[in-house]
Amino acid sequence: MSARMGATSQDRLQAVVQKHIPDERSRDEFLYFHLSVVQKLWSVDWLAGKIAKLEPELVWGSEVYNDPERGQWSADIEEFGRMANLWLDCFLMNSMASLDTLAHEIKVLYVFGTPSKAGAGPDRLTIKTVRNDLVRHHPDRKLTKYLESQLKDDGWFGIFSMYRHCTTHESVIGSNIHLDIQFGRVREVKVPLPDDPRERPFMNRHRRELKPYCEKTTKNVRKLVDRSYQLILADIEEAKHVLPIPR
Repeated sequence: MSARMGATSQDRLQAVVQKHIPDERSRDEFLYFHLSVVQKLWSVDWLAGKIAKLEPELVWGSEVYNDPERGQWSADIEEFGRMANLWLDCFLMNSMASLDTLAHEIKVLYVFGTPSKAGAGPDRLTIKTVRNDLVRHHPDRKLTKYLESQLKDDGWFGIFSMYRHCTTHESVIGSNIHLDIQFGRVREVKVPLPDDPRERPFMNRHRRELKPYCEKTTKNVRKLVDRSYQLILADIEEAKHVLPIPR
């Protein structure tokens, strides 16, 4: 398989598809979703950056004894909580959207028989439904085995999927926001994430916290997309560049 110097797996896959897929409509369909993944991953990085820099606004209260030197710093926790929820909601939605858009690429590149009931319509196609269809129709493909290993309910994806589902109905941010303020500066902000936002009261036994969680999830999502592209390329080569990849 030829690859130009410095090309990413995403670039290489695009070049291979444009060269080998015979149907123009299928090529256009693939490129539509392929470029959408680029956009969504960019937004995931941007939102993760927003979360990493998120800090509460500090307000200096000097009304104590009308003496400015005896004032106190306080933080607008309510506003901070709103912003944390806003960026987290957007982050989770765009992260999952990037994987579900990847699912549409996969649907173009592999031959499937009768779709499973859960993935019957294009509006219901997700990374999990396409994994299920790969298991049914392409059990021995490299991509199939990788997605089976990654999209487990008891792994990182299961936690991420649970948060993503719950964020459309309720906040996944607990109220126990910890601030460490010294000399008018926030030294530390911790926003604990509940183990399971569907359970009350919120528990944080696993010590998940907003900023490191989003940083780690960004890496996991990007790794899953990039590795999937590498394995799709390997499956295409194994299929002798016949596209879509036959069963």
